Amino acid sequence: MKNKAEAAFLLCAALLFVVCAPGCSLTQDPPKPGSDEIMIKIKLDLKEDIGLLVLFHEVDGDKGGGGISNADKTMLKRDEILYWTFEKQFYENSGDTVDMVLRFTVVTEYCVPNYENIYPVELTVPAGEVSFKADFGKSYPVTITGDKTNGYQAVFDGSL
Repeated sequence: MKNKAEAAFLLCAALLFVVCAPGCSLTQDPPKPGSDEIMIKIKLDLKEDIGLLVLFHEVDGDKGGGGISNADKTMLKRDEILYWTFEKQFYENSGDTVDMVLRFTVVTEYCVPNYENIYPVELTVPAGEVSFKADFGKSYPVTITGDKTNGYQAVFDGSL
């Protein structure tokens, strides 16, 4: 009886592996924007980890802002890749191509995010601005470089 139970267990484990394995992947494909989205792929190329990345944007004159931080209150890794999307439905009168302006600010230590995007001045370092024409349905790479001693710089890398 013991051999039948072991065989049944092994059969179930093998079946579970066959059913689940195709959905698993050791490499994760980067996200792709929907046809009604503009995706910004933000590559951090920094000398140290940071607390938050704040992004103010202008899309065809419509202004807004927000930030990226880790929900578990850990720092963003210095070589992390972050994604930010803009959905067409939130921008009145926008065509398929829009004028995009992005202003980045680095908060060097973790702070609790807030809707006003106001953080302690001693922890807040501007990272500059990038502007470009963007098409919905496409991704655009931006790299943030630097450190808190020498400052940060946002660089637009062109269309992906």
